[in-house]
Amino acid sequence: MGRQTSATITEHKTRLDGSVADFVCEALLVEPGKRAVVRYVSDREAHVGDLVLASGTVTIGHFWADRSYNVYHWTVDGRTVAYYASLVDDTTITAARIAYTDLTVDVLVKPSGAVMILDEDDLPDDLAPKRRIAIAKAMEAIIADPRGLIREIERESAAAQRGG
Repeated sequence: MGRQTSATITEHKTRLDGSVADFVCEALLVEPGKRAVVRYVSDREAHVGDLVLASGTVTIGHFWADRSYNVYHWTVDGRTVAYYASLVDDTTITAARIAYTDLTVDVLVKPSGAVMILDEDDLPDDLAPKRRIAIAKAMEAIIADPRGLIREIERESAAAQRGG
């Protein structure tokens, strides 16, 4: 059983160019070495694909040590706006930090199950084969069953926010 806490946890993203971004989140569920569910409230408007996310959008982030993607469940007033799968590699989860390498490509999944691949053209030409394989595996897992992913994320987001 995971450790549940109202403590914070840092999401540490390393991009392919080596730049880093850190986000301090509320830790909803943390199972070191396995998975984590966190909560983050945006303080500014963001544009993703054809979506505009208002300031105050709640993100429930889902991270797994054994998957090549993270999923951000975006909600406004408790209503799902979209699911954003960020393709990643080398995810590690500790009680204090979630660290991963962002593989640039993202998959936007709408509540209807419609899927949009984002940023694929931004991949470097010299990307290592290991990373290309991780991207292909993640895309296949998401695109093969977007509705299954939606069900899982809805269930896990609700459970984590309830504290169980």
